[in-house]
Amino acid sequence: MTFLYIQTIKSGKNKPVPYCLAIQDGDLDSFYTFNFRPEITISKRVYEHNNLDWKVHSSAPLFCDIADELIELLQHKQLVFADFNQFMLLQSQFKMVGYNFNTQPKYVWHTLPKNNKNSKELELCLPPSPNLSGNSETYAEAFLQLMHKSFFSTTPRNLSQQVVKNVSLNLDFSEYSTAAGVYYFFDASGTIIYVGKAKNVRKRLQSHFNGFTNSKTIDYSKITAVTVEYTGSDIIAQLLESAQIKTLKPLYNTQQVNDAAPFIINKSKTAKGINKLQITRKDIADNRPEIYFNKRSVKKVLLQLATEFGLCKKHCGLERIKGPCSNVTLRHQNCVCANTEAIAKYNERFEVALFEFSTRKSGGIYKLKGRHINEDAFVYLLNDIYEGYGFIGKNETVTNENDILGHLIPQKNNYDTSRILEHLSKTVTLENILNC
Repeated sequence: MTFLYIQTIKSGKNKPVPYCLAIQDGDLDSFYTFNFRPEITISKRVYEHNNLDWKVHSSAPLFCDIADELIELLQHKQLVFADFNQFMLLQSQFKMVGYNFNTQPKYVWHTLPKNNKNSKELELCLPPSPNLSGNSETYAEAFLQLMHKSFFSTTPRNLSQQVVKNVSLNLDFSEYSTAAGVYYFFDASGTIIYVGKAKNVRKRLQSHFNGFTNSKTIDYSKITAVTVEYTGSDIIAQLLESAQIKTLKPLYNTQQVNDAAPFIINKSKTAKGINKLQITRKDIADNRPEIYFNKRSVKKVLLQLATEFGLCKKHCGLERIKGPCSNVTLRHQNCVCANTEAIAKYNERFEVALFEFSTRKSGGIYKLKGRHINEDAFVYLLNDIYEGYGFIGKNETVTNENDILGHLIPQKNNYDTSRILEHLSKTVTLENILNC
């Protein structure tokens, strides 16, 4: 089950305008938010009145820029909304980008009563905070947790859906730490049948083996052993869980098993012979490493290339317009798309820019919490692409980045690692980032 909650903002007499989609994908720890810029202009005053950061939300991408990633995340899933109106809000966003969001969702409350009694329940779920707003990410996460709780507490169950206590397992929860980590469930043959991650391993295991669970997920009677690999950092727990699921393909894991097709940048020429770049899906399998797994990351690279070297935004796949690109209309610069630069000269400059840009290498090492007090963890990105993670003792001598990278555990980049690390630079403070 994938639970969705759309946050809206109201401007004047207009209907509520969606600006954020919060998603809980199966696991209670799998919480994501997708901010997008409303189609209508919302004033700074309205944002501030709703306790929202005007700069963050006014500079967010349009829904069309995140639609591809959302389709990949939501397709073939059983979607659950609070009510019909929430579903219609999301469907209308997809219709605006020309996608038929054809799905049969489930609803928690079907229609929300005017007094909205579930709001009172929600208040009990929220952590005490004088600054907590209905538009905050904390509120959205709590709302999704309440949806999850309400859905499974009202869904009819039979005896087969009750957790079967495996007497041979007999877990002592006090033996498990409250730290972040990845846990593995084994069957009688010693095969790993489920991999999960948690910010608090002890609490998560208790939730697995107490109460009721959906029979479509895990058959607990088959579990004969549990092992845990602590990571210290929740980010590394997410990365490790994803990698293990893709490698082991456990019986009861349904998410993150398969990778979505990556995006690639194709180079070609227009009918006039102008060099151009285009973002496309890769439709063949080869041995080349893949680096782009969401459209935003590709657009970010192309925008950097076009801006730094003054290339045509239109012919770099960034603008879809009939006339000249914004280099001409907004910046009043010469450009090949306006016939103010010779095609041969532009093509020569294009090739030099593309070569110089593609041969650059810049890395970032992000320091995270280690598995114990005498250790740090880190994640390494090269040209914003995930290369792996590692652990290093705090007492080790570090003179340059190579002393750290000697502890690197290389990993594969894919759609899920891109999703997990998308906001890494915003979650790690500047003093804990080493550029190299």
